[in-house]
Amino acid sequence: MLAFRFSLKGLLGLFVVVSMAIVITTQWRYRGRLTTYFLDPTSAEAKALLASPVLAADELLPTAEYRANYRDVRWLFSKAEDAVAISGGLQADFDNDRVVIRTSEPDDLKLLIAKMSEADHLEEDHGVIRGIAVDENDRPVANLPVDLLGPTQLVNAYLTRPDGSFSVPVEFTPSDDYTLRFRRSYAETYQTMPFSLGKSKREVVVRVVIPQKG
Repeated sequence: MLAFRFSLKGLLGLFVVVSMAIVITTQWRYRGRLTTYFLDPTSAEAKALLASPVLAADELLPTAEYRANYRDVRWLFSKAEDAVAISGGLQADFDNDRVVIRTSEPDDLKLLIAKMSEADHLEEDHGVIRGIAVDENDRPVANLPVDLLGPTQLVNAYLTRPDGSFSVPVEFTPSDDYTLRFRRSYAETYQTMPFSLGKSKREVVVRVVIPQKG
């Protein structure tokens, strides 16, 4: 009967060989992926990327701009509109994750924004992937399409904001195989490193470096 004996030195050598093989395989699998930094959602850097409502005095009507952070902006507006008794005219223009609201009654406008802010949080099976896209010189990259790829997909729905930040809310299927894709064109696309979404990880915040054109 054959007996195999492994010395501690031999086991350590085997561990090193296996570890190197895993590293090489991983690097090959994810070659060409974006430089991706995952931020702690509770950190100051991550919180600084959250958008705040902007109230402004329009030439004709009181105006507010609301950018959603955690939920779809159309859903937020619909929920707020159902909760506020509007006494005057109301106009809402949607663009990306933003709505510009105009109404003849300033108090109604403030109530709408308050209700939207109150509802703009994660719950149940909803998640969000948010963050910022910058170039190699740390300058924001604006108006870049952001697609979510994985078991749940969102394509052609969101863009990076003027300051490079973005927010992609999603009702997700739990998985460890999600990525974000950024597109300058359909021929020039970039993907992040993979990340997880699940009941214990419903908010992912990333900082990605987009290669400069040319």
